[in-house]
Amino acid sequence: MKISLKTAFVMALALHVTIAGVLLLKVSLDRPEKPNMGAGNIMHATFIPPAKGNPNGSQSQPKKQDSQVDKKLLEQQKKQEELRKELEKRAAEQKAQEKKRQEAIEKKKAEEAKKIEQQKELALKKKKLEEEKKKKLEEEKKKKAEEEKKKKLEEEKKKKAEAEKKKKLEEEKKKKAEEEKKKLEEEKKKKLEEEKKKKEAEAKKRQEEAEAKARAAAEAKAKAQADSLEDDILGTANGDPVNGQGLGSGAGGEAGYGDKVRGLIEQNWRVDQSMNGKRVVVSLKLDSGGIVTGVSCQGDDKVCQSAVAAIELVGMFPRPPADCPQCSNIKISMTPKL
Repeated sequence: MKISLKTAFVMALALHVTIAGVLLLKVSLDRPEKPNMGAGNIMHATFIPPAKGNPNGSQSQPKKQDSQVDKKLLEQQKKQEELRKELEKRAAEQKAQEKKRQEAIEKKKAEEAKKIEQQKELALKKKKLEEEKKKKLEEEKKKKAEEEKKKKLEEEKKKKAEAEKKKKLEEEKKKKAEEEKKKLEEEKKKKLEEEKKKKEAEAKKRQEEAEAKARAAAEAKAKAQADSLEDDILGTANGDPVNGQGLGSGAGGEAGYGDKVRGLIEQNWRVDQSMNGKRVVVSLKLDSGGIVTGVSCQGDDKVCQSAVAAIELVGMFPRPPADCPQCSNIKISMTPKL
């Protein structure tokens, strides 16, 4: 069991007080020893005065006895003086011993007190060291906790930075993939558009070629018809188509010429279902050679555009009859029928 410093001090103090009391009691209770003169006991002498006179009438014997008594008395006094001195010496020795013992007790007390003080100082020092150690441990613990907290924050920060970096890389990768995809789609779209344009150009070219071919065929046909119509309208001189002189009136007049013109237009007229039954009036101005110098149309715009396109496709009509001045200005009523 651990005893506190205060309890140890009280117990030590009580022990010292008890020892001091016992020593004091021993000093006061001890009796001085009787002096040993060799006989074993102190002789107690009683002075007896010499008797006056001699009952037997003799005077010499008492004097001798008195001398012996005085001698013995002196010896006894001497012994008593020696005994007194011996007792005083012993008392002084005992007093010196007691003083020495008291000094030893005091010294021991001082040493005990000093030891207690040293124990107190040692305990305080130990306590202080323990407190400093405890404080140091707490500071180290606190420092360690702060370092761990700092380390944890740094790790979290690092993880967060890595996560953000990873997220950024993923976003960049995704963005790049989207851009690549978009680029590929655009290239694909561009390629498709180019292919489409190429196909459209080829189709247009084929169409233009077909149209040119059809137009050439139509022009050739129209030319052949015009030549035939011209022969019919103009006729020949004296029935000779090669050496004839002058122009005959031919057959048909204005009405016949107009029908021929309408026929040529209708042959090159391209109509669709939306134009069906929509009447338009086309006005033509022709020179003496049958070349169109002016054209106008009244009615549905789409039908008019189609009719004008057919006139342009014919290009040149037969020469108007010489005896028909009004044939240079022709109005034709046209109605698409499908």
